[in-house]
Amino acid sequence: MRRLPIAYVIAGVILLLLFAFSSMRYEQQSLIPFLTNHIPLGWVYAFSFVSFHYEVPISVAALGPAAFLEFFIRKGMHAGLFFILGTSLVHVLRMRGYRPLPAAFFAATTAITVGVLDEFHQQLTGGRTPLVGDVIIDGSGALIGILLYSGIRLFLKADRIVKSEYQQSG
Repeated sequence: MRRLPIAYVIAGVILLLLFAFSSMRYEQQSLIPFLTNHIPLGWVYAFSFVSFHYEVPISVAALGPAAFLEFFIRKGMHAGLFFILGTSLVHVLRMRGYRPLPAAFFAATTAITVGVLDEFHQQLTGGRTPLVGDVIIDGSGALIGILLYSGIRLFLKADRIVKSEYQQSG
């Protein structure tokens, strides 16, 4: 029996996680009760200078420390999951023989499309708001993962070339 490459498994798990999280109402996945009850939040006030608008005003004063921290955790999870998704997609494509640029392009467009579909799915879920900003965060996370993966591969390939030339001349 053939083993499934880990990159396929990772991409599939992330897609399932995204679908599951998008299916939940905000109240079902809110971190505020946990943060309030289990994490000392006094340190969050050190970030009182941070203030911007993201559908609603985002600041410690406007949201309180738990909701302010939750905002960054949730957006970080968006970026992180899509970082891993983008990296997994470009890895799968490179292992299947795609050249670097087409693999990166296809992985990026696929990840962004998944982000758009994720927001559309949230629109169908009660108590959720689809946001273009979330798609931008998703796409940025995927793009950073794809660029980092591609850069590391290029560096390693260049390193192998230099080492082989050095061995041939020495």
